[in-house]
Amino acid sequence: MSQHQVTTMLTCTRSLIWGGLLALLLHIASPTTASPVTPNINLPIAIRDTARAPPSSPEPEPRDYTSSPIFTIPPTIQQDLSRLLSPQSLILLPSSPSFSSYTHRWSSNPLTNSPTYGVIVIPASEPDVSRTIRYANTHGIPFLATTGTHGIPFLATTGTHGTWHGLAQLQGGMAIWTRNLTKMKFAADGKSATLGGGLRGDDVVPALWARGKQTTTGSCRCVSLLGPALGGGHGWLQGQYGLGADQILSARVVLANGTAVRASNTENGDLFWALRGAGHNFGVVTEVEYRLYDAGVRPEWAYQSYTFTQDRLEDVYRVHDEVMRNQSQYVVYWSLWRLVPEVDAVNPILISTVYYNGPPSEAASYFAPFAALNPLNTTPVLTTDYPGLAAAAQFRLTDWACQPKAGATVYGMDVDSYDVPALRQSYNAFRDMMRTEPALSASVAYLEGYSLQAVQAVPYESTAFALRDRNLLYGFLTTYEEQGNKTLDAAAQKWGEKIRDAAYGNVRQKFAYVNYAKGSESQQAMYGYESWRQERLKQLKRKYDPKGRFSFYAPIKA
Repeated sequence: MSQHQVTTMLTCTRSLIWGGLLALLLHIASPTTASPVTPNINLPIAIRDTARAPPSSPEPEPRDYTSSPIFTIPPTIQQDLSRLLSPQSLILLPSSPSFSSYTHRWSSNPLTNSPTYGVIVIPASEPDVSRTIRYANTHGIPFLATTGTHGIPFLATTGTHGTWHGLAQLQGGMAIWTRNLTKMKFAADGKSATLGGGLRGDDVVPALWARGKQTTTGSCRCVSLLGPALGGGHGWLQGQYGLGADQILSARVVLANGTAVRASNTENGDLFWALRGAGHNFGVVTEVEYRLYDAGVRPEWAYQSYTFTQDRLEDVYRVHDEVMRNQSQYVVYWSLWRLVPEVDAVNPILISTVYYNGPPSEAASYFAPFAALNPLNTTPVLTTDYPGLAAAAQFRLTDWACQPKAGATVYGMDVDSYDVPALRQSYNAFRDMMRTEPALSASVAYLEGYSLQAVQAVPYESTAFALRDRNLLYGFLTTYEEQGNKTLDAAAQKWGEKIRDAAYGNVRQKFAYVNYAKGSESQQAMYGYESWRQERLKQLKRKYDPKGRFSFYAPIKA
């Protein structure tokens, strides 16, 4: 096979190195500055009446909202909410022509993350969210807050990659679809902006760049800005600026009882601590004040990809481990496993990509260790800007990574180093899965090596994010296109857990990035093993969500 043939075959594969996606989110924005965002459909006009002040909402009796439904959607809910909410809001019932357009998810596997709804509320403002939650509380209706066609549970995500199995426990409840809450207001000094909870990365990144600004965002453009940040928020720029959570200066939050509050270092500081790392447990974040940075200092990115056959795995990850030890704040190392039958019909190939925030002349020394391994294929050195990284890594809205899947589950984990023997065992399980279950052959493994200087400069105890001392993020995605096959659903879960568990090796404590979690992880793995951290989270859960209303995604058990 010629070098040209290999290059052609790998064109659509080499950059599918999934970034910190996932994730989780919430959100909403002010109706005075928000520009509506809608699916590619004409939204129906909801039934409306003269608005009146919302009635007081008595506290409901304690109830487990993650168990079987014990509620009834009131037959008058559309009329009731139309009177309570602003004229710009919408209330959709299953009989509404566009109802299904707001229920589509990235993964439609009913065993993983497919809640069902009896009503969808599309708020236009923070007061709409508040009144909706109060109404749901009064009538005992479980709800999720979502920010798009991929949304996941309350305080959750635009969720293109969130596949927490507990989401399916919500059946026939209420979706609060926050995608129309898209406030974007820039501070006069250019150092921050107020951003609505419904904004996606694809809304924020180009808008900031047009003003000469940038900030830490998730790598995938189809996830929200806040979803990743509320669970930590990995991204290309974290080595320079910190995690997404570290950019939040203040947040507006609608709590479980419908009360709207501000959280910052000076107001509701305990809630502010919890939001940055465990945010989906405490309320709907309607907007945040978010740090911005000048983009013109280092506007260029250079990158190059290297393809290896599986017999080079040990060599490749020894190099990854070596370069990680002295990783520049401007470098990101990603690696991918994927089956490309034209190159190897039975063994997934390995693709490593080096991204450098600077000119190619400076990047050469970071590319050299991988080029020295004599890869099967090496791409040309290419350049782009920060907005262009989405195209380089194929994380745009139109790319495969963002497109809906019949079945997809992420099995994530965090580790300190590349344990080469453990990676060999994990790879062998990944390969065996494809040989045993050919329907799972589109599955992908991604190993993300972000720089950590600014992340670890933030005091470890200052936020609820407990994984600052973890050096690497792995995600194993099992995916298939045959919908409704329970046998395949079970096989994907079995293999996904086997692949992930093998990669842990013999570590004593297992850690898992909450935005990549799927439901089998312990609370300690997601939120930290320290007793003080666990107790503080439990106390705050009892304080801000005593009824467990926000418990469909990675819940803190108080």
